[in-house]
Amino acid sequence: MKKFVCAAALAAALLFASTFTQAAEPARRGGFLGQLDLDFGGDDIATLAFTNGDTQNVKAGQGLGLGVGGWFRPVESAPFELQGILGYKVVWTAADNADIKMTRTTLQLNGIYHFANDWYAGGGYTMHMSPELDGDGFFEDLEFDDAHGFTVEFGWKWIGLHYTKIEYSSPGFEDADASNIGIRFTGRFGGSN
Repeated sequence: MKKFVCAAALAAALLFASTFTQAAEPARRGGFLGQLDLDFGGDDIATLAFTNGDTQNVKAGQGLGLGVGGWFRPVESAPFELQGILGYKVVWTAADNADIKMTRTTLQLNGIYHFANDWYAGGGYTMHMSPELDGDGFFEDLEFDDAHGFTVEFGWKWIGLHYTKIEYSSPGFEDADASNIGIRFTGRFGGSN
């Protein structure tokens, strides 16, 4: 598993390095990107009860994700590109007197195909590192193992829909399906789009 994580990190580093080294060559295209994801779904991993009688379920796949990374097209006229994105995903609860939240660091390595009419489709590998439900002292924190999965997405220009298939596991806790569907906003900088 460690070899796989090292290989993924090396691939991401090479992707970023090639973005910078190829920028001066007109036959190559690359740049930076930023992403905002609004994700919904997954198994309930906790239920919070509030003093007013309301409850809130914390879902394993739900959250707001922010990511930064790079994109690279090996050939200028090619409609195919590679992307590497490192991000952070969090979902907060409605508790006024506590900072109870679910957090994880995310890594995505995607291949994207751009159609002539500004539509695109793609997918690839995703990893959620150190997923944790922080109980903020109200209950014991729940830490999950690093998780590996895949993502597929379809969109137009800067907005798209994506689906992630991934599962969290933790010793002493049953596996939780963290799969989710979400809306993705992507801003691309550098090169031509």
